[in-house]
Amino acid sequence: MEILTSIQKKILHCLSFLPDREAFYLTGGTALSAFFLHHRRSRDLDFFTPVEDLILPFSQRLEAYLIKASLRVQRLRGFRSFVELSVNSEDDTTAVHFGLDSPFRFEQPSEFEEIPGVKVDSLIDIATNKLLTLFGRAELRDFIDVYFLIKEHYAKGYLMEKSAQKDPGFDLYWLGVAMERIDHLPDDSPDMLLLTRPCSMKEIKEFFRLWRKDILKEITS
Repeated sequence: MEILTSIQKKILHCLSFLPDREAFYLTGGTALSAFFLHHRRSRDLDFFTPVEDLILPFSQRLEAYLIKASLRVQRLRGFRSFVELSVNSEDDTTAVHFGLDSPFRFEQPSEFEEIPGVKVDSLIDIATNKLLTLFGRAELRDFIDVYFLIKEHYAKGYLMEKSAQKDPGFDLYWLGVAMERIDHLPDDSPDMLLLTRPCSMKEIKEFFRLWRKDILKEITS
């Protein structure tokens, strides 16, 4: 199943020609699915860099390049440490985000032959960022990503331990509280329609219900 859309491929191709591209790497749900899990489609492209001063000028260069490539670009947010673009073709649209990453890393980004010239974040760094995102935001796509990461790559305890190493503010009690939010998400959420591998909302909710029970036992024992 193809994960990257035609417009996302075009954006990545354009980015691969830009100066300073080696300072950025594709991360987040699209990188996770396209290069590791192949479990869902994603509506955006997330790029991180540890160099804050590059974010604005690099995004401006990409914007100009995309316009030359006959794409329509709207700058939705433009700050020194975060930029959001909406990129449109005749039949598709996607969001592009540029953000400042934490200097703490487990592994270095690497290139994949599918997108030469573009670095992709490491699996362990994407995975810990995903659990930390669930800890703070807890949207359904975060639950879906963490569900498949645990099913296929990491033990729960290992991923929690690594996440705590990356962010000292990570706390088991508040992780359990964040996990409760999935009980209030509708079973017919649009995010479920983006899945490319079989999984039901019932399975996901039960998975996190049992994980919350394990966390409660750990913090009260």
